[in-house]
Amino acid sequence: MTARPLALALLAAALALAGCGKTGSLEQPAPLFGAKAKADYDAKRAADAAARARDAETRRKQQDNTLLDPAAQPPTQAPYAPPLPGRTDPLGGPSNAPNR
Repeated sequence: MTARPLALALLAAALALAGCGKTGSLEQPAPLFGAKAKADYDAKRAADAAARARDAETRRKQQDNTLLDPAAQPPTQAPYAPPLPGRTDPLGGPSNAPNR
């Protein structure tokens, strides 16, 4: 008789813990009562969304400035080693392909 209540208690605990998997930042739910509280909540959400949009725009502009910077010097070395003429790929890559 004691095994059944123990099994039910373990099952209930497992189900309760199964819902604890949310990762990342938790979001506050909207208030249920009060027009002022709902208006404050909506204003805060709008301000947060505007701040995220500003941050994303700033990051995009910074990235564009670094990519298209006219004062940036060209790299002194290619990002990859170009193939040497007359050499074949030891792994049988495109350089060993027959001419058709």
